[in-house]
Amino acid sequence: MQPHQLQYFVAVAETGSFTAGAQRARVVQSAASTAVRQLERELGCALFTRGRRIALTPEGEALLPRARDVLAALDAATAAVAATRGVVTGTVTLGMMNHLAAFDLAGLLASFRRKHPDVVVQVRQTAAGSRGSLEAVRRGDLDLALVSTATETVPGVHLHYLDSEPILFVCHESNGLAGAEAVRLEQIADEAFIDSPVGWGNRTVVDGAFAAAGLQRTVHTETTDFVLGQALVRERLGVMCVPASAVSTDPQLVALAVEPALIWTARLGYSASRPLSAAAAALVGELVGELEPRGSAR
Repeated sequence: MQPHQLQYFVAVAETGSFTAGAQRARVVQSAASTAVRQLERELGCALFTRGRRIALTPEGEALLPRARDVLAALDAATAAVAATRGVVTGTVTLGMMNHLAAFDLAGLLASFRRKHPDVVVQVRQTAAGSRGSLEAVRRGDLDLALVSTATETVPGVHLHYLDSEPILFVCHESNGLAGAEAVRLEQIADEAFIDSPVGWGNRTVVDGAFAAAGLQRTVHTETTDFVLGQALVRERLGVMCVPASAVSTDPQLVALAVEPALIWTARLGYSASRPLSAAAAALVGELVGELEPRGSAR
């Protein structure tokens, strides 16, 4: 059993595809497929069911966490040797969000690369938004994740407060509420909403506020793109709740404060049960140090 076989196996398992797994591992698909087949022969079992979509077999499910442990141990061994020379090495997987408000993530990663050129940061985004990223952190698929949560604590995850901003109600200028200074939840509950899918941080905040007020609303359209969502608002296909820094400057749209206030909060999360690698700890220091909240830390 060779490390590269486990690496390709994990990449295919986590991406759900030999093509995507090979791309993540930066090899051609045939190399990933061959390595996994060799691993299956050595273990005497199939690790994936193959068809239009692949899935882990029970044997593959059993191997996956152990394979991750082996690869992590190999990374730790390499990092320990490098640390004796004052060098930080390793790979860090960082979960992303679509909306980062004022966070200059690209600049921060560039700064981190200059300080730690031997660390590889793999930036990923889950299809299930912040909820999916938090689950990936707990499983070990992600080392760190930028997430939006409505609460200050999440089971199994350490959270660092980064920043927050109000969520505003966006409607077309022809909407009867457009002339108001602010809107209350009961005034907008009957509107046709455009929103992010369930599990995305801003959706969780808005859903929670309506539920706490004993109100129901209907989301007619789901999109992960604030630009597209507000374009639909411009065409009078609905209304939308949008973090302040993502509000469009389109003159046909009106953004109003919501009472009680809806707050979008960004946090950095990592596992509460697994120690951070030296590389991941260094990246946490970069993000938390550079992305200090404008107010007091929470």
